[in-house]
Amino acid sequence: MTTLIIGGTGRVGAPAAQALAASGEEVRVLTRSAEKSAALPSGVTGVIGDLEDASTLGAAFEGADKVLLITANGETEGLRGTNAVQAAVDAGAKKIVFLSVKLSEEAMKVPHYASKVSIEDAIRASGMTSVILRPDFFYQNDLMLGGAITGAGIYPMPIGNVGQSRIDTRDIADAAVKALSTDELDGQDIALYGPKSWTADDIAALYGEKLGKEVRYGGDDLDAWAEGSKAFMPPWLLNALKAGFAKMQKMGSVATDANVATSEAAVGHSLRTFEDFVDDAVSAWKK
Repeated sequence: MTTLIIGGTGRVGAPAAQALAASGEEVRVLTRSAEKSAALPSGVTGVIGDLEDASTLGAAFEGADKVLLITANGETEGLRGTNAVQAAVDAGAKKIVFLSVKLSEEAMKVPHYASKVSIEDAIRASGMTSVILRPDFFYQNDLMLGGAITGAGIYPMPIGNVGQSRIDTRDIADAAVKALSTDELDGQDIALYGPKSWTADDIAALYGEKLGKEVRYGGDDLDAWAEGSKAFMPPWLLNALKAGFAKMQKMGSVATDANVATSEAAVGHSLRTFEDFVDDAVSAWKK
């Protein structure tokens, strides 16, 4: 069996590709870059294609029995995702696993979330067996914040204090591998949560404890956050993230015990904790 992974060099796709290859699956990763293709780990084959140009996808998808679809945030995300679904159908793929998000009326104000709808519609119309995984916010989003946390003593991610049951990207990868390699999750639409809810104040306090210094939350002011971030990202991304943080501040994403149990069953093992992630992140930042 051959699995094609779209997004196979990212924090979810890369560990999923490695795990599937280690189990004996034939694994391909779609990339636009010959350099990234050459750098893939042993047992994983790179195939070149551009999701924005459907004419480039036929050879890359040929012979693929299963597809893991992870679409990166971007202005053309809906087009890229629907092109991938159509290419999978044209290639005769039998199963598709899609990394989506938790959708709601409020979520539809976030471009990255709203773009998932057309992709999901295409999947449902495709006739392929499907699994839709719905994580919301990753531990690993904090990895880019080491300078602010360790230097300024600020946790700058404006996620608010309703609470987020964040999840480790490695657990999402494990759920994707289970969905691709067994039939246990076939046809399911699964919200994925981590084992514990965290507010921004909680997160700042934990980083402070692990670093042995005061770390405080930078606050909920999204205009101030956007002003401080505009030098580092294009306007479309700044606006998309601002909308996403507004949703988090208003709604949060707090799991029930049943949500956690469902997530653990999908992942196939105990969920990784945020405390352990922070231990590893702080250790790496100190080095």
